[in-house]
Amino acid sequence: MRRIALALLLTVACSRDLPPGASRTVVDRSHPGSPVIFVGLDGADWRLLEPFMADGTMPELAKIVARAETRVLLTQHPPLSPLVWTSMMTGVSPLEHRILDFTRYSPLTRQQEPITSDERAVPALWNMARAGGKRVAVFGMWATYPAEEGIVLTDRDLPRDYVEATNLLHARALATIREQKPDLSIIYFQGTDEIGHLTSGDLARARDYFRRIDTIVGEYRALADGMDAQLVIASDHGFDWGGMHDQSSTATATAAKWHRQEGVWLRYPRDRARLAPAHVVEVCPMLLDILGLPGRDTFDYRRVWRRPAPVRSAGSTNESVAKLEALGYLSSTAPAPAGTTSTRTPQSFNNEGLLLREAKRVDEAERAFVEALRLDPHYPSARQNLDDLLSVRGIARLRAHDCAGALADFRAITRETALGWAAITAAEGCLGHEQAAADAFARAQKLDPTLKAP
Repeated sequence: MRRIALALLLTVACSRDLPPGASRTVVDRSHPGSPVIFVGLDGADWRLLEPFMADGTMPELAKIVARAETRVLLTQHPPLSPLVWTSMMTGVSPLEHRILDFTRYSPLTRQQEPITSDERAVPALWNMARAGGKRVAVFGMWATYPAEEGIVLTDRDLPRDYVEATNLLHARALATIREQKPDLSIIYFQGTDEIGHLTSGDLARARDYFRRIDTIVGEYRALADGMDAQLVIASDHGFDWGGMHDQSSTATATAAKWHRQEGVWLRYPRDRARLAPAHVVEVCPMLLDILGLPGRDTFDYRRVWRRPAPVRSAGSTNESVAKLEALGYLSSTAPAPAGTTSTRTPQSFNNEGLLLREAKRVDEAERAFVEALRLDPHYPSARQNLDDLLSVRGIARLRAHDCAGALADFRAITRETALGWAAITAAEGCLGHEQAAADAFARAQKLDPTLKAP
């Protein structure tokens, strides 16, 4: 009985509160640990990989899949790379790990720079593995600059061109893994997402690059066989290859609309004794389990982890920021507003608001959107998100007969629409303000003459 109780304690996943669609990952302690080679392919999607395996573009991946466990891996929202990969590597929501944007304001220059490792508020998988006595080598992962122990190449150490970055990253990783044989290797390729954005999802134009990726994953499969390791391939989200879009794949307002909720998960060789993750936050405990480490709540690992010291100067970052801007990842590259001291951008508050809204923490979400607009009064996404929140909350308040609260929400909406004034009409009528209701309805009819009096 004591052994059963201990096993149950060790089945706790890294995240206490899993998002919708996620399940508790079962950590089976009866399996000994083995080395892990984790390959992150940003934006990889089965809807691209399966046709490429079928037509001979990716024969090495086809051989791996034949002996692998595969499934769809659900992403979080918003599906932005630094947020999602950090969730995958920590097992917790961005609300907890605090990587909330692509960039931050440099404490020294107050210019935007790529997000740094000292912004992360919880230990990552490589910290946990090292705490468990494992040897680690990490290459190219988001938010790893400046490097902690075990980080070989940070996200700042790669050239801007995605093909050059892919080749440099792979050459360094292959040599290091062959020589050092770490227990945990993490290799992250951003090019698999970049090429989707840069070609607007054109499969034909992506074929040559994915042939190169196929050769690369084949070499990691050979390494895994030689090391008796498990090869895991995953993506942070999918990409709508071949989809019909009227919106740009590189414009800030629409780039993320090309992302799909369904990413990829592959574990080679197949091991049916372990339950595969269904959601990105479940990857962390699963990888810990394969390594033979407890897949427990990250709070337990925090007791032996020290957050990196704040980075004051990160050197020249103009090229890195320009790359993010070219891919449509940044809505603004403006420096920090005068008088502010925080490293957080308006985008980080906007993303936090979206996460809080999804978690039904509506009042906190409102405060996050308001803060984004305080930093950038002309930020359209934050304004849209705040207006949407006020509209939904106002309707809920009206249904609950909180007439004054509903009216306050409706009048705070900045977009002037016929439906907005109709909502104000209903709230004023709920309060018994007949003239105010009539005036509001007149405004609504002016915008949409087809509206009929209630």
